[in-house]
Amino acid sequence: MTRIHKQESLLVESRFMWASIVLLVAISGLLLRLWYIQIYKGDYYREVSERNRVRKIEIPAPRGIIFDRNGEVVLGNRPFYDLVYIPQYVADKDTTFKIISRLLHVPVTRFEARLEMAQSQPKFLPVALKRDLSQHEVSIIEANKIFLPGIEVRVAPRRDYGPEVPPHLLGYLKEIDPEALDTLNVTSQENPYLLGDLVGKQGIELRWEKYLRGQRGYRLIQVDAFGRQSQGLEETGFSLPNVPSKPGADLELTIDYELQKATKAAFAGKNGAVVVLNPQTGEVLAAVSEPGFDPKMMQQGVSPEDWRELIENPFKPLLDKTSGGEFPPGSVYKSVVAMAGLEEHVIDENRTVYCPGFYTLGNRRFYCHDRKGHGTVNMAKAMLKSCDVYFYQVGIELGVDRIARYAKAFGLGEKLGVALNMEKPGLIPTSAWKMLTYRLPWAGGDTPNISIGQGYDLITPMQMANLYATIANGGKLWKPYYVNKVTNHVGETIYEHHPELIRDVKEVSPKTFAMVRAALQAVVMEPGGTGKNAAVEGVTVAGKSGSVQVVSLKKNTNKPGSDVSSYWKEHAMFTAFSPTENAEIAIAVVSQNDIVGGGGKSAAPVAGKIIARYWQLKRERAASAQAQNKDEINGKQEKAN
Repeated sequence: MTRIHKQESLLVESRFMWASIVLLVAISGLLLRLWYIQIYKGDYYREVSERNRVRKIEIPAPRGIIFDRNGEVVLGNRPFYDLVYIPQYVADKDTTFKIISRLLHVPVTRFEARLEMAQSQPKFLPVALKRDLSQHEVSIIEANKIFLPGIEVRVAPRRDYGPEVPPHLLGYLKEIDPEALDTLNVTSQENPYLLGDLVGKQGIELRWEKYLRGQRGYRLIQVDAFGRQSQGLEETGFSLPNVPSKPGADLELTIDYELQKATKAAFAGKNGAVVVLNPQTGEVLAAVSEPGFDPKMMQQGVSPEDWRELIENPFKPLLDKTSGGEFPPGSVYKSVVAMAGLEEHVIDENRTVYCPGFYTLGNRRFYCHDRKGHGTVNMAKAMLKSCDVYFYQVGIELGVDRIARYAKAFGLGEKLGVALNMEKPGLIPTSAWKMLTYRLPWAGGDTPNISIGQGYDLITPMQMANLYATIANGGKLWKPYYVNKVTNHVGETIYEHHPELIRDVKEVSPKTFAMVRAALQAVVMEPGGTGKNAAVEGVTVAGKSGSVQVVSLKKNTNKPGSDVSSYWKEHAMFTAFSPTENAEIAIAVVSQNDIVGGGGKSAAPVAGKIIARYWQLKRERAASAQAQNKDEINGKQEKAN
């Protein structure tokens, strides 16, 4: 019995010892954890606790206003109404979504998708379910607000897109997607983006985003343990600090907005692009790319159906064709060939070529656009009549590489550095290029086509306008640009752009420039010129028309009503500057697959309307300035008396 009692005592003592050890280890672990949390990581958890008690609500900044060169607002802001969902106040999400869906005729799935994108954010932060409510939609929500706890209509400043706003030039705003959020915040750590923010896409809005977006502010709120806003501090009369947002910087464009509107109106109904430059500085005065799109729908949120329609349109409405569209230049390229021929002494002002309506090279025949022929022509008459045969002959004698050298001197075949949307370099072919690309030597039969701006030749409308701007100013190749200056919210100029010279075209002499300008003036100003439809009363205009076949078709298939696909019709080109000497405006018009006719018939009238409007605006502004000065002088005299 005693032996059994001793065994039981030893067992109890053994269990007690192990229990004590386990308890000691547990207490030691708790003490160690307590030391780690309160001492070693005390500062960290104190900061976390503070963040749990006080939360920061970001206040977005109004974007900067975009003005034209004369101070007219091109793009501003106005209040918009957003339908927002605040999770902490919504009792029944499914019922709430069903009610809103019936009221606004919006599928519940769209609300759920918006909520899913924001599921990681705190419950007190609002989620925008629908942007840009109409006044009717606002009144419907307000009338039913008693049934919609947690649903509010909030006012937010946003872009005011009117019908005259050029979408490719200015770009548009679009809600930032989660994938791009982290990437953008790498370079915006001091002013980070938040999910739901609108960010610039394309055009001025994208390129000048860091200036336009401004500095967001914030306000602090107290929250409870569940992350819900608490009213404790407000009840004591104490308020947490608010930091107001700083509006974005304002931009002054080189664009003349009145001329921009006139350009859009003159080009209405056509596809392609128009570029208007100041030949003395490189300032872009107007730029239109058609077809366009409505930037408002991008800001609101484009539907899958609308997006599909945009990307499937064969005329590519999302592409800025002013710098991203490449086209064969057609006969507007003949100026380059003429300058190369004059400088290389292949031709002079007196040399003539006989045009029977075709040019024979070996066993091939290259036709003139006028199959009846132009007879004997010199350089000036060949330019006036746009005689292809003359330029076939000059191009053959020059050879592809000498033509290319002069073309590249004018910035063709390379990017001009236009800091806006995608820019294509175009293509100026050489013998080396063909060998590298096709593993074939340059053939003599390749030269006639590139001599009249067809075949392999490709240039952008911006390059086309800049080519004629350089001819107009006597050889200064300016870099085109869109923004004159940037002014911050207190009126300080923080950026100012000055004209930037790419190069002087020393390959061409002043005498040659003068001869070519005179020939181009005759194209518009003399009877029988192919550019006569661009003439403007009271001023001189110099220009060149061009028509480019897209596919090989019989003549006259470009006429309205002809049984030819619109995508096969000719491109109509026209380039011009005015006045002929000391030009103030240079323009390129590219009408893609034009249904009316060639450059002289379809594109030249567009250029003429734009040039006429330029001079009209100049006269009106001069008269207005003169009247204002007179009033100021009279006011000073009356004050002195």
